Amino acid sequence: MAEIHLLSDEIINKIAAGEVIERPASAVKELIENAIDAGATRIQVQIEQGGKKKIQVTDNGKGMGSADLELCFLRHTTSKLTNADDLFHLQTNGFRGEAVASIAAVSKLTITSATQDGESGRIVVKGGEVIEREDIQTSRGTTFLVEDLFYNTPVRRTFLGSETSECSRILDIVLKTAISHPEIRFDYKVGDRTVFTGVPGELRSRIAEAIGSKVAKSLLPVDYTEAGVHVSGYISPTTETNGKRNHQFLFMRNRPIENKMVSKAVSQAYEPYGAQCKPVTVLFLDMPDMEFDINVHPAKREVRFANGNLVFLVVTHAIRDTFTRDLEANSPFIDLSDELMGGPAAAPQTTPMRSTMAETPAQPSFASPAAPTQPQNDLPWENPFAKTNYAGITPANTSANKPYAKSASAANTLSDKKSKYDVSDDVQDLFSLPEYGKIISLEPDHTKPEPPRETPWAPPSFFQIANTYIAGEDSNGLLIIDQHAAHTRVLFEQAMESLQNNIAQDSQELLFPELIDLSKQEKEIFRNVDDQLRKLGFFVEPFGGDTFQIRSIPSALPLSRAAKAVHDFLNDVDENDTKNDMVKFQEAIAKSWAKTNAYQAGDKLKPEEITALVSQLMITQDPLKSPFGSPTLMRLTLEELSKKFRH
Repeated sequence: MAEIHLLSDEIINKIAAGEVIERPASAVKELIENAIDAGATRIQVQIEQGGKKKIQVTDNGKGMGSADLELCFLRHTTSKLTNADDLFHLQTNGFRGEAVASIAAVSKLTITSATQDGESGRIVVKGGEVIEREDIQTSRGTTFLVEDLFYNTPVRRTFLGSETSECSRILDIVLKTAISHPEIRFDYKVGDRTVFTGVPGELRSRIAEAIGSKVAKSLLPVDYTEAGVHVSGYISPTTETNGKRNHQFLFMRNRPIENKMVSKAVSQAYEPYGAQCKPVTVLFLDMPDMEFDINVHPAKREVRFANGNLVFLVVTHAIRDTFTRDLEANSPFIDLSDELMGGPAAAPQTTPMRSTMAETPAQPSFASPAAPTQPQNDLPWENPFAKTNYAGITPANTSANKPYAKSASAANTLSDKKSKYDVSDDVQDLFSLPEYGKIISLEPDHTKPEPPRETPWAPPSFFQIANTYIAGEDSNGLLIIDQHAAHTRVLFEQAMESLQNNIAQDSQELLFPELIDLSKQEKEIFRNVDDQLRKLGFFVEPFGGDTFQIRSIPSALPLSRAAKAVHDFLNDVDENDTKNDMVKFQEAIAKSWAKTNAYQAGDKLKPEEITALVSQLMITQDPLKSPFGSPTLMRLTLEELSKKFRH
């Protein structure tokens, strides 16, 4: 008897459903894309229990008649292509013909639809089988009602995230699709609560609705074409430091996609501006049909390019070209000719602080500002941009900082040249304290006693290295502590104690509350962690719309880091997908809070702060590791040090 046999349609449908419909967000994505392809100008999404209990997507598209209703939930049925060549010339969002069939195979699916001609109907499918048909009258458009998703595949249901996590994923899908189609109105509700509303308009307005108006206002427009590849959209300036991974959007002909090479190109374009630069990017790619293939992933998330290296370079060039154009448009012209040349007698030379890149648009690069022309006169100026006060003040009386000091050989030469640039021996010193406002001679005063010599510096028990590490001696050698990892361990255990014992940590109330704008994702996360935030010292409350006000912060947190701490905390909690397990949820909260509020690399600590940190670390339950598993300290033994110095 043959061991190989054909699978039943039921198993085949469930396998296909597992490939296409991974979680509730996948079902929402497929149904929204079908609504867009149907010509909808308004799409409404409503879910319950993270989409596990209910997903309802309603559109005002062209609808389906009774014949289409009987076919739309079957496998390999579609209205979007007729032959294989159409796969490479698609202008729609979907083409596999498996989305609705996959949803119907793992849920109870009710489809209600009506055409403009008045033809309408309703069909109910459960587990892929039709259980009810009905002729009804309804308005033009289609409504998909998905209930009890994965009811017949309990293993897949078990591996879903928490309700909060699944709601966040669905919101991400809605926002991405809304950004790619700003001409369509979107409404997203969780239960009866409206989470997102997108009013038809221009792209920047839609970005403001999805991410925040403050971010949208600062974005720079991108419009760049090279080698047949067109890149458009918006990117944040290099000063933006609070971007997040879910604030980087990539679209291929209005389809939300993922591509690691393009993401790397974005990172490389921003790389010269520092690791702390976290950009917000909304980029749309377009190229000839045969240069890309979006049919490489069952859920159409990824795209493959015929020439990935070209796309990488074009995206990098597009971003840097945008920076260059912004620099050209906003950098001022500074004319120092009169000040440096001694008046209008010398020919004025305007020194631009920017350069034009029009000659080579295909490979934009950052050109350095033109070097200033050295003035051709007999004044003792070696460099017109030297660090000299043009009011006749020099910072110090040293040959290093006063390059024009009179030497024995130059005395006679300078004595014959009298101009407004001559530096007198006695000048107004505005930088000396406590003798502020007095005339102080810059010549050495031999009548004053020589100040006592400083004693050689001796390190304290513990001291900082590069404002990042703490070093000190113990009986076995040299201890080096990572201040961020160590402080994270200390704060994590303090936070766990507060959360588990329901004890609020000390906080400082702000005299003037600080206002912050939260994105739609951050607002959803905030609703679920507000109580925990208050126990940990943050008191944040709505102020209207997407704006919130910070009323109090943890006692040890600097005010300057308050807003960033809230953003980082909410973003980090979002990335920690916790199940319905209170202990894991508390650990995720504590880790995020500790990581956000801990000393960062580069923070200068006072001696008492260093001592307190080392003392607190040593009494934690696990002083050798941070809550994320990285080491907090290392020891160089005397033997290891001895080996380093041996010949």
